[in-house]
Amino acid sequence: MSGDTVRVLNVFPLAAPDRDRLARVSPRLHIEHAEMSAIKELADPELEVLVANRVPDLARNPNLRWMQAGSAGVDHLLEAAPWNHGVLLTNARGVYAVPLAEYVMTAMLAASQKVEIRRVVQAGGHWPKSEVEYEASGLRGRTVVIAGYGTTGRELARLASAFGMRVLAVKARPEIVTDASFRVPGTGDPDGRIPERIVGLDQLAAVASEADYLALTLPLTRHSRGVISREVLESLPRHAWVINVARGAVVDEDALIDVLASGRIAGAWLDVFTTEPLPPESRLWKLPNVTVTPHLAGGNDDSWSILCDLLIENLRRYLEGRPLLNVVDGERQY
Repeated sequence: MSGDTVRVLNVFPLAAPDRDRLARVSPRLHIEHAEMSAIKELADPELEVLVANRVPDLARNPNLRWMQAGSAGVDHLLEAAPWNHGVLLTNARGVYAVPLAEYVMTAMLAASQKVEIRRVVQAGGHWPKSEVEYEASGLRGRTVVIAGYGTTGRELARLASAFGMRVLAVKARPEIVTDASFRVPGTGDPDGRIPERIVGLDQLAAVASEADYLALTLPLTRHSRGVISREVLESLPRHAWVINVARGAVVDEDALIDVLASGRIAGAWLDVFTTEPLPPESRLWKLPNVTVTPHLAGGNDDSWSILCDLLIENLRRYLEGRPLLNVVDGERQY
């Protein structure tokens, strides 16, 4: 840190009350707010902390020491790789865990309650002769396989377990059961006690065979790209659903379209895609067993304020010389 004053620039649209909270953290902080577009021309030799999703020209900002990203995934920063230039990067994992987990629960409830089928009956304006085919399958006792057991996966596990679901978790390093990332108080499974099993990515196909629902919450890295392969998808039971709130590229999208179009699996809820915006010609738009949403699952009315909570905690730690939350490992890419 340079001298007694730490210059901070935030380019996210924080509300006035959150800006006020930031201003009260310490008199040592000189915090400025700007539009996101300011990153392109940013040149501040005294800037020490940047709150943004893009890396500025580091030659024009030589004192930059720490960058707080506003996203959980950092795949968009791999080319710039700030960690290779002496800039500590922290991400926003945990900030969006609640809405992401709620999105997955919405998908599982909609599927189990046969919401779309029931709407067809409503649209027809007639009472069915038999209600059997419209009865819910229920969630209690069903198995959700959570691929990616970080903050989002752990909050999903907490919600699913409250519904009586069986939870199987998959993560890159299954030997690390606990999680010390930022989380909203009272959420998640920081001790890793909820899953019946936690296994590695190499066992995805095996646990997929037990899934009623396969929920994807893992970061996109060199190791996870395409990890939901044709083999994994074809291992799913025919009644299974795939729900993706991770990144589109973790899935072999062509294989996913094939298993959905053929009825090999029951359906999918997809918020992320290999190409975004999803091209108009994509078959996913018109498949009757697919719900498409435009990469919005992580946001809700509280998201910016919760990001501010993380930023405040990390600013305090930074000023005190303590380890920050959510430090990104450049080698592992998350």
